[in-house]
Amino acid sequence: MRKIIGLGLVLLILSVAASAQRVIVGSPRVRVGITTNELTRAERLQIRKDAIRYKRLQRKCRRDGVVTPIERKKIQRAKRETRRDVFRYKHNNRRRLI
Repeated sequence: MRKIIGLGLVLLILSVAASAQRVIVGSPRVRVGITTNELTRAERLQIRKDAIRYKRLQRKCRRDGVVTPIERKKIQRAKRETRRDVFRYKHNNRRRLI
């Protein structure tokens, strides 16, 4: 009985943690850009680096437990810039050859 409850709790925690993650790189826009060859390899790497930078900024701002209005603006600005970069990379008419 304990094993079943323990396993259920572990699965619940993993499912909540997985649903809470939202990475810009994993967004449908980027996935479509990769499959339709709208993004080059370098652009994909740049988007991935931007997403890592964004996540690092979020962790840094939430580290003390309180997100101040200034920190919230920084996070929103970083997200907006990353999304703008994704749009710009997708629409710059460069194609991935192979």
